[in-house]
Amino acid sequence: MMENASRFRQRLRSFGFADPAVEAAWPNWWSEEADNSLSAQTELRFSVARKLGLEPRSLLDDAGQPRFIWRDEARFKRLSGESELERAGITSFGMTIGRLLLAATSPSLAEPPGTAADLRQLILRHQEYVRLADLLSVCWAVSIPVIHLRVFPWQRKRMAAMTLRQSDRHAVLLAKDSVYPAHIAFYLGHELGHAVLGHLQPGHLVVDLEDDRLTATEEDPEEAAADRFALELLTGEPTPRVLASTDSKISARGLADAALTASKDLRIEAGTLALCFGYSTGNWQVANAAMRHIYSKPKPVWSEINRVAVRQLAPEAIPSDSLPFLSAVMGAAKPNEGAGR
Repeated sequence: MMENASRFRQRLRSFGFADPAVEAAWPNWWSEEADNSLSAQTELRFSVARKLGLEPRSLLDDAGQPRFIWRDEARFKRLSGESELERAGITSFGMTIGRLLLAATSPSLAEPPGTAADLRQLILRHQEYVRLADLLSVCWAVSIPVIHLRVFPWQRKRMAAMTLRQSDRHAVLLAKDSVYPAHIAFYLGHELGHAVLGHLQPGHLVVDLEDDRLTATEEDPEEAAADRFALELLTGEPTPRVLASTDSKISARGLADAALTASKDLRIEAGTLALCFGYSTGNWQVANAAMRHIYSKPKPVWSEINRVAVRQLAPEAIPSDSLPFLSAVMGAAKPNEGAGR
């Protein structure tokens, strides 16, 4: 006899899945009455497996351990003690979501310019400087879907972003949180660099884990190249050097004022200029504090990223059982959240 839904849910948690991931993957059609049906129990396991990237049959054996479909298809950057199991979970989770996004995004005949400089010039024809909103527009224009993850497979979330390549198409999953767009613009530019520079083989992922540094060391040529791509795209220089003052004790307000003044002439967004000051001097405390003076008010950047994605995605192209899952992963409550449990 198959274990009941409550014990199955507990088995997923004991395996290491975070509660939000289990909740997001749980199908909306499930009810207490379904616990008495063997076919419903089987379909429950197949439904959960599809969303979490698990081999379905591994969930039918109540005494066995769940197994991930994808394990070796991702390259991890800035590893810091992640286990093989954690890496497999992130890989399978990312592959599942990325494939859903690509299925719901029509292919485009347009291709992004081949260099950061060309892409920057394309944006500057219409904008004063390159902003996060502009990068999102470019990505969607060339059918690179971009979302911000609000649900993660494990309790420990150290992922900053990941990029998937399927055939000749890419999808970007952001995970780094910020209340100011300049931070996320750099991460998106970095992931776009991975795609444009050809760092991924078809059917593979690159996963960037969080790091205290804005940019990578030269020990990883691909990461350094993606960093230079992002910086050139945002500033016009692959290794910008920004010194707001010879006074090492410049205040956050002083840096913000200098960045806002120089922004128009340099054609660099003021928040990006503040980050470049941090990059150039190592004074990240002042660079990050300057953000509250540059922007009118802090607001979750993820919500705008996913608002754009909702307008761009074709929900009819997503399997009905997976649509609530994707919505939950993007931060929307499932339609009958809390019901039937």
